[in-house]
Parts: sequence; C-alpha cells; structure tokens
Amino acid sequence: MRSSSQRDTPEKRLQQLAAVLQGQSSLLIIIHNHPDPDALAGALALSHLVRECWGVEATIACGGFIGRAENRAMVRELKIPVKNISRISLNRYSRIALLDTQPGAGNNSLPPSADYHIVIDHHPPRKSLKADFILIDPRVGASSTLLVELLQTAQLPIPANLATALAYAIRSETQDLGREADQRDIQAYLAVYARASMRKLSRIAHPKLPRSYFVTLARALHQTMTFRHLICAHLREVPVPEVVAEVADLLLRHERISWALCTGRFRGELIISLRSSNPGARSWRVIRQLVGNSRNAGGHDLFAGGKLSLKGMSEEEIKRLEEKISTRFARSLGYPEAVWKPLLGANNL
Repeated sequence: MRSSSQRDTPEKRLQQLAAVLQGQSSLLIIIHNHPDPDALAGALALSHLVRECWGVEATIACGGFIGRAENRAMVRELKIPVKNISRISLNRYSRIALLDTQPGAGNNSLPPSADYHIVIDHHPPRKSLKADFILIDPRVGASSTLLVELLQTAQLPIPANLATALAYAIRSETQDLGREADQRDIQAYLAVYARASMRKLSRIAHPKLPRSYFVTLARALHQTMTFRHLICAHLREVPVPEVVAEVADLLLRHERISWALCTGRFRGELIISLRSSNPGARSWRVIRQLVGNSRNAGGHDLFAGGKLSLKGMSEEEIKRLEEKISTRFARSLGYPEAVWKPLLGANNL
C-alpha cells in the first residue's frame, strides 16, 4: 500500500500516483452519489491528469443522478462526461479510483466486494482504509484543491473548461472561501480563476430554476421550527436530494441561528443535512448521533450529512422518526427539553 502522507511533497505524491497508473490502460473514477461541484470538478481534473501524464483513459461514474440546477448547468456548460455506474462493468477497468468519497462511506455505489486502487478526498479518513494510493487531506476545504496541486506539480496546462469547473467547485465547496478554507484553497482558486470562463461561471452559478424548487422552498418555510439558536425543517418528499442541503444553508443565514438541521425524503431514504456557523462545531459528530452509525454519515466541523432507510415504514412511523431526529438534535447540543416553535406564525402569512 502506498499511502500519501500529509507531510509528503507534491512531487512525491505525483510519483506515488504514477507508480499505480503507469502501464495501465483504463481508470474508472467513482464519485459520490448525486455528485456536487467538488466531486465533478475533481473527477474531471483527475481524468485530465492521468490522460496527459500516463496515457490512461478515464471514465467518470456515479450512482443516483445530478439534480440541483447549478450542478446540471455545470455538467452542461462544461461538457463533463458522467455515466451512471449501473450501466458500467467494473471489470473492464484496470484501475478504480474513488474521488471526494471513500470506501464504506455510504454515499457511493462501489460494491463492497469490489477492488479499488486510488482514494483522493478531503474528508477525514475512515478506519481501516487501504489502497495502492491514498491522498486524504482534511486540512483543505475541497478535494478539487488537491487536484489543482497535482496538476501544477505535473506542470500541465489547465484548459478553460477544467479551470472553470475547478474554480466553481472550490468556490461552492467553501462558500466563497469563507467556510473551512485553507490558504491552499485560496492559492488553488486564484490559479484556476485566471484561466476560467467568466461567462460560463455566471451561467452555472445563476441557472433558471424549475417550479418544483419554489414549491419545496415554500414548504420548507412553512415546516421550519426554531428553538433558541437552533432551526429545523422536515421537507417531507423532495424532488432532488441536493435541495435538503440547499435549504439547510439558507436556514443557517437566519440572524439568530448558529445550527441548522434539514431532512427530506427521497426514494425510500431520509436525507439529513446539518450546518453550523460555530468554529469547531464538529458537525460530523452531531450527525452521527442523529443517524446512529458512522457508515451513513460524515462531514466536517461546519457541515455534515447522512441518511436513514425508510424501507417498510408507514407515514406515521416516518413522522415519528423525523420528530425523534429533532429531539436528538436539540439534546445533542445540550437542550433535552427543547420546545420547538414555528419560524413563521399565522400573522406572517
């Protein structure tokens, strides 16, 4: 196993990656289900790197689908080739990489019995992780930053579409370099921003939105409850899973709120998104208390996510589960007797 240490130089990391890929014909890059910009851009960058450096052709694959309007615009504008993993035969590839996710994380579609060779991520490393090449560095705010550093070390020109993807990814993952961003994220962003297409960046960041988005937003505001500095919304059925995190981000912007929790039901699962504005909040620890295990939850200090299966549950059972999560949320933050009140009263409507 060639594990890249955080103390390794960029040159050594590139040499270690080369040792895994030289002489190989193909690479499958698996990103997490319902991928975000960081996963999409990082995969596009890795594909470019392995093709230009070692002549390896790469395929990008994920489970689920791309639902958020900004992410769909990103794929369309930048022509990012993403395939559904259900249509792919893994044994056709001589190497498999996981990007912006890890084996056993519960958010990717890598079969448990499948071999993998490369793991690149900025989330905290999972226990017992083994691969031929591991580059995991939680000090940076985006996996795309790690790919920019590899591209720079390889002295590869970064095409405009790839630069645009990486710039948008770092910007969105760190909320304009204000959320868990390291100096390396800033340097990587400035390096690719200079080569990015401003017109495409604008179209990606400000796409047209479907009616379902506004229906979900209206439901979110009606369903939102508050207690002290906590805010919580259960959206029930959602059109795309990404909207759960989007609403959580919105609720955290309330001037009196420092913790936001949002859930949504999607295809037999309860999607959970947690946000905090408190430095060192350890959201990843709180989300594991809500979900009950680490396999289906993970994240960072300021944001985290998880999911629970709703298979075989009735409507009443699901509602009780959502109420239990609200109670656990408040209890985990020191409020065992929280009394939730609506964000919007009758006089506000």
